[in-house]
Parts: sequence; structure tokens; C-alpha cells
Amino acid sequence: MLSRSKEFFDEMATDALGLFGIAGTHRAELLQLSENLTYLISRRGGESDYVMRICRPGYHTAEELESELVWLGEIAENTSLITAQPFRGLDGRHIQRVAVAGESYSLTLFEFLPGAPPGNSDVRTTEREFEMLGAVTAQMHRQSRARDKSIPLPRFTWDFDTIIGRHPIWGGWQAAEGMSDDDFRLLTLAAAIIRGKLEDYGKSPYRFGLIHADLRLANLLVEGEKIKVIDFDDCGYSWYMYDQASAVSFIEHLPERPRYVAAWERGYRSELPLLPEDAAMSDTFIMMRRLQLLAWLTSHSESTPARALSVGYLAGTVELARNYTASVRRVFGVRPVA
Repeated sequence: MLSRSKEFFDEMATDALGLFGIAGTHRAELLQLSENLTYLISRRGGESDYVMRICRPGYHTAEELESELVWLGEIAENTSLITAQPFRGLDGRHIQRVAVAGESYSLTLFEFLPGAPPGNSDVRTTEREFEMLGAVTAQMHRQSRARDKSIPLPRFTWDFDTIIGRHPIWGGWQAAEGMSDDDFRLLTLAAAIIRGKLEDYGKSPYRFGLIHADLRLANLLVEGEKIKVIDFDDCGYSWYMYDQASAVSFIEHLPERPRYVAAWERGYRSELPLLPEDAAMSDTFIMMRRLQLLAWLTSHSESTPARALSVGYLAGTVELARNYTASVRRVFGVRPVA
């Protein structure tokens, strides 16, 4: 997808405005390049009205994209949370297809949600924000468990195999640049421990279901008392506690992480019970998420977030794995790794 120039996608986004009947009255401005391209759609000389997403070809099927929109509607209808709702094109479809230079792109136009992500200004403020995030996550989990399962929603399954196993959706962490043999052995041991603990933990319906899978503070918008959840592109089927690991994405190595995790759990318990056996899996899911993100930074090196976050990420991952394997060794007698 990113072999194309920015100008290529700028032109695509501008042309696509006509599919929704807003050509000439609005303009498209690139907001972010990540798994997809996100454009802010504003009135010419005026305020923002929409957000357009151009999907990376081959990442999601048509059925998976439609399922995401269905779940957005269910959350908005059955919780106090606000989600960005899609608009239909002139042909009556939410998802528009554009074929350019032999490739097919899927585009969706969402309403623009006013608000700002939590500020992360200091540790105590961030703790309060993580407590809010935990409560938001619990509301979504309650809806996921209670939703009508007779309405199938095809989406990715995020399990060990597709996260850091034999068929990783975001690529293998083993490809990270600059990895030494000792690093490789340590991360391999961490992955093996993770796999064993997940097999023991299992996938009961109470533990495994439809989740956001990237529910970070960056994907919340706050406007007064209103809380809005955005960026459902990665939503799929996984362990509910994987959402906690996602909450601390890219900050797993910080000394403040235990405080943020504890705050998240306080917020979660304000809405739903959090069983001891679920909380006990926290470090395992966080380690797995960190390995997945190491793979993502490697396979998406051209994206805006990857360029900003990749510096020092391998070293931080190795240190996290050293602490993780040491903690398991103390409990279960796993042999030390140099």
C-alpha cells in the first residue's frame, strides 16, 4: 500500500468525496498513516465534519469491515459510550470500493467526533485516566458478552498463533533489526512461557470474546462528561484481558506501569468483577503484546507511529522479557537465561 506516494492517496481521498456527495464542498487532509490512511474531511474554509479511512488492501475482507460497523452500532445502542457512526455513500453502501492501478481499496466515511484524548500530563493524572479507561473497557466487555451471538460478526482472531506464533498477522518479532543471539534466546523463552500459560488459562466464553484489541488512552476522546471510543480497526476475538495489555502499549517498560495497571483494574472493577485468575495473567498478556508490537514496528516501519516509537524499543523489550522470565523462574523454577 505504501509503495504509493502521499499524493496518490490525497487524490484518491479527494475523488472519493464524490462517492458521498460532498465533492466541491469539502477537502481531505491526511491525519495519520498507520495500518490504514486516515483523512480529516472539512468544509472548505470551515469546520471538520467527517473522518475518512482508506484501508490497506488485503488487511480485512468485506465481511470483516461490515462486522466492525455493526459492532459500533451495538456499542452505541447498548452502552453509555459514543462511537463514530458511518455514513452511506450515494449508492446506499457504507463501504465504498475504489479500484486504482490494479488494486482495490475500501473506504469508509465516519462522523467526526469532537473531543480530545486524555492528556497524560503527570503520573497521578494518568492514573485517573487509566481508571477511566478500565471502566470503559469493562462496559465494552459487558456488551460483548451479552450481545446476540446469533448475529455473526466475522473478524480476526487474536490468539497466540496470530499474535506471536506461527501465523502472526503483524509479522514475526524475530525480524526486528539489531537483535543479538542472546536477545533471540531470551525472547524465544518468553514466548514459550507465554504459550504455556495461555494454554493453561484457556478460552472459555467468559475469558475470550469480541474486544477492541487496541483500547489505549489515545483511542479515547473526552468531551465534558462524554466518553468516545475510536479506532476499531483491530477489533476481533481474543482474551478480554488482552485489552488491558493494549492499554499499556508502548509504555510497558516504564516504572509507572504497575500503578497504571492497578488504576485500570480499579476502574474495571467499578463496572465488572475482575477475578484473581484473570488479573494474574496481566504480565503474560503485556509481554505478549510487547512482542507483537515489536513485530508491528518492524513490519510497519513506514508508518507515522512506528517512526516515532521504534527507537530503543528492542532494548526495552529485552529488558521486559528478562524481568518476565525471572519472575516466572522464581515461581516455577525455569532455568535462567543469560
